[in-house]
Amino acid sequence: MVHANFWKRFSAVSVSAVLFGLGALEARGQDLRVNQDELASFYGRMNVVVGSGARAFGMGGAFLARADDATAASWNPAGLSYLRRKEFSVVGVHNDFSQEIPNENRAVTPAVQVTTRDQLRGSVADFVGFAYPLRLKGQTGAVQASYQRSFSFTGSRRSEGPVAASGFSLPGAKAALPTEFTVEGKGGFDTLSLSSGFEVHRQLRLGFSVNRWFRGFSQTVDRPDAQTGGSRQIHSAWDISGTNVNLGGLFTPTPKLNLGAVMKTPFRANVRLRKARTDDPRILDQNGNVTQATNNSESGEVLIRFPRVYGLGVSYRATNTVTVSADFTRTGWSQATITDFFGLARSGSSETGDVERYPELPFPAVESGTNGQADTSQLRIGAEWVLRLGGSGNVLLPVRAGFFLDGQPVIIKQSVEDGFPVPSEVKPVFSGFTAGFGVTVGGALFDVAYIREAGNVPAPNDRISDPRRAVRYNRVFASMMVRLGSRR
Repeated sequence: MVHANFWKRFSAVSVSAVLFGLGALEARGQDLRVNQDELASFYGRMNVVVGSGARAFGMGGAFLARADDATAASWNPAGLSYLRRKEFSVVGVHNDFSQEIPNENRAVTPAVQVTTRDQLRGSVADFVGFAYPLRLKGQTGAVQASYQRSFSFTGSRRSEGPVAASGFSLPGAKAALPTEFTVEGKGGFDTLSLSSGFEVHRQLRLGFSVNRWFRGFSQTVDRPDAQTGGSRQIHSAWDISGTNVNLGGLFTPTPKLNLGAVMKTPFRANVRLRKARTDDPRILDQNGNVTQATNNSESGEVLIRFPRVYGLGVSYRATNTVTVSADFTRTGWSQATITDFFGLARSGSSETGDVERYPELPFPAVESGTNGQADTSQLRIGAEWVLRLGGSGNVLLPVRAGFFLDGQPVIIKQSVEDGFPVPSEVKPVFSGFTAGFGVTVGGALFDVAYIREAGNVPAPNDRISDPRRAVRYNRVFASMMVRLGSRR
């Protein structure tokens, strides 16, 4: 449900990707866990409201009531009504995600504390749009066609740390060996959008976007097999299709004050999911050849239910050069699910078959399936100060800064610590800051923004004093907008 922004846009800038690996899940009674073979970075990309653009992210992503440029459709399509000239925009982003996961090696006595380190880096084109201004019966407006990479999985990832025969440091594991594995990803969930916004009254602007979700991503995981001493490769490909609508409004009670509202409709996305797993256990057959086991499966019936999202914003122009904004968004992740998902076991190793199927799991937090998911809230605050240069004032140097809080949908169950009760449920909240600047010369606008997000996630059933998974996310957005022709 992100218009073209599904939280790839990241919770308003809050992009904390803890690996909620939609991957090989193992069912043990009612317990679900993700083993490391097919990890996809979903955690922290779950705010379906936030859009694109270095200007907006430089202001902390507080842009729902301030959207007035060519990226407006990805935030609040009503903002397209401010455009007076044809506008072309392109946005690129570089992602740098890292996390440290503390574990306990229980295969030795006494147990040893160990840490897994994980990092993902990648760059991608984030948004491309062309807007055309219109006038209907004296009212101003615009239409826009745009492309957005709503969920990106492009990049190279490396993880290094201990693995055990049955997964990460599980009780009773036979061995725990230092190792590392790599993940190469390409593509993502993309959207093509047709958007429009119009001034329907001197104080009221309305807009909408129709978003067609398409394409998908693929990734290949290569890692050693701690049990056999061999290697393992898992390739997965996701192709998605679905449609949703964004509705937006802007109300201007005074010339300096804007109030904004956005609603993203829930929708169902059909997914064609293909997976192939090859295990090389380095075991010789009777002819002296290395044996390999290959396991393949495909499903065209996987269904993802994306949640409803709404957002409210306020923006105040304190002076001609200073603007402050704040946004609040709420996403109904408790209703988001994935049905008919499956994982691949080592060929011939499972009594229930080589394909492990799951009728319904929370999405994207499949890792904590028995706990379900929680609705999330995000708060974003930002400001912009514009310095005018030259006698004509046609050279502008804007400086921006922002702060945000980003709730995560995962629910962590905790136990009792040293006889003292702790909250039975923990819902992590990440925080971050943003900074940005730009240069505007005539009809050309160049902007850069930096986003830093951080948070800690406790492991399920751990004690409050135990080390937490530490997640860090850095992003750099770069935008270019060109305004063409005369004003309408």
